[in-house]
Amino acid sequence: MIRHASGVNTVEESIHSRVIHVPVGTTWQMCRAIALVVAVASIALMAGCAGDIRSGSEPAQSESAMLALRGSLSYRARIALPPGSIAVVELRDVSSSDQPVIAEQRIVLGGRQVPLPFELKVDRSALAAGRQYNLRGAILDGGKPAWVTEPVLIDPASISVDLGTLTMMPVKAHAFTTRLRCGNQSVTIGYTADSIHLTLGKETIEMRPVEAASGAKFAAAGDPTTTFWSKGDRAFLVLRGQIFPECTRVETEAEAFRATGNEPGWRLEITDAKMTFIGDYGKTRIEAPTPAAETTAAFRRYAARTGGHDLMATIFDRPCRDTMSGMPYPNEVAVMVDGKQLKGCGGHPGALLQGAEWVVEDINGTGIIDSSRVTLNFSADRRISGRASCNTYTGAYTLTGETLTISKTGVTMMACAPALMRQEDLFLDILKNVRGFELAPDGALILRAGDGRTVTARRG
Repeated sequence: MIRHASGVNTVEESIHSRVIHVPVGTTWQMCRAIALVVAVASIALMAGCAGDIRSGSEPAQSESAMLALRGSLSYRARIALPPGSIAVVELRDVSSSDQPVIAEQRIVLGGRQVPLPFELKVDRSALAAGRQYNLRGAILDGGKPAWVTEPVLIDPASISVDLGTLTMMPVKAHAFTTRLRCGNQSVTIGYTADSIHLTLGKETIEMRPVEAASGAKFAAAGDPTTTFWSKGDRAFLVLRGQIFPECTRVETEAEAFRATGNEPGWRLEITDAKMTFIGDYGKTRIEAPTPAAETTAAFRRYAARTGGHDLMATIFDRPCRDTMSGMPYPNEVAVMVDGKQLKGCGGHPGALLQGAEWVVEDINGTGIIDSSRVTLNFSADRRISGRASCNTYTGAYTLTGETLTISKTGVTMMACAPALMRQEDLFLDILKNVRGFELAPDGALILRAGDGRTVTARRG
C-alpha cells in the first residue's frame, strides 16, 4: 500500500541487461532504441509463457493474493496516437540476468489518447522475497515501441501501489551524432565504429567502451575520471571527476535560455532565432537576430549590434545565487548593454538537482545512523524518489522562481528497527515541508524546510 505521508517508491535507473551487448558503433539514440525494442518488444515473445504472464482467462484470484499496480501513461507532446496503437505495461524481475516478465497488461487503444489509465494485477505467488521488480509502460505502433517510460522500482510487499502519471519519452530514430546539454555543459557525441568522440566547445575527447552493469559506458583514453554513460533513456557525464546533471537532448530542451538580474531589474531571452533584452524594469527593449555563439569550456558568448545598440551576453558555466530570492541557478550571466555591465543568473534551477543520486549525510544536525541509507533522486520529468531509511518513496517536485516544494508523495509500508523508523519519519516530515534549497561551496545540497530544518546530501 502507498502511505500518503511524505515519501514515495524509488524510480530505479536499471535498463534491460541485454543493452550491454549493443554494438559500440551505434549512436546514443540507436543504443537507446535497441534497448527499448529488447525491453518492450520482448513482451510479444513472452506472451505465450503462461507461467510468467497472467492471462485474463484464468480463474479470479482473491484480492489478498494479488498485488494491484495502478497508474496512467502520458506524454507532454501534442501528438495524437495512431488508431492501431497498443499500450503495454509489464513487471519484470530485474534480479535475474534474463529479466523475465512476471505480469503484463495490453490495452488496445482503438483511437483513445493519453492519459491512459492502467491496472496491472500480479499474482503474489510469482513474487519472491529479496528480489527486485521493475514496472515499465510503453506504446507500441505497428508492433514497435514509439513511447516508453523509465523503469519504476516496485515493492512486492505492498498491498497496492498507486504510481500516478508515468511520463513517456519518444523513441528517437537512428542518427550518427547527438547534441546534449548536461546541466550547464553543452556536449556533442559523435559515434565511430569502435569509439565515441565527446566535444565540449573546442575540446574533443576520444572515449572507448568500458564494462558497465547496464547501458553503454565509455571512458576517455588515459583518463578514467572522464566518462559518458548511456542508460537507455538517460545519459550521464563525468568530466575529469566533476559529475554533471543528467544529460538531455538539445532538441527536447526548452526553446529559450532565460536570465534575470536585479537593481535595476532586467531580463534576457535567447532562442535559436532571436535575442531579447529588457532593462530598467521594462523601459528598455533591445532585440537582435541571435548571433553565432563563441563557445569555450567555461562560457558561451553572444554579441550583436542592432538599432544603434551594442548587446553582449556571456553565460558562464558556474552556479549563481539570485540576490533577491536566494534561488540557486546553474549559470552566472553577464550582460553588456552599450558599455554598461549588468550581472545576474540564468538557466533552470532544476539542472542543479538532476543527475547522479544524492546520498543524505545529515538530517537536521543529527547525522544519520551508521550503515543506514537515505537518498534523493531528482529526475528531468519533475519526479523525486529514493530510500528514506527503511522504505522507498516517490513523488513530484515543483520549482518556482523562489521555492522548491515536494508533493504527491507516498511511501512503502515495510517495518524496520525503531531507530530507523524514527530517522525515516524525521526525513519524510522535513521533505514534505521543504521550501527551498542551496548548494554549499563544497558541492553539498542543502534542502530547507519552512521551519528552518535541513537535510544535507552529497552526490553518491
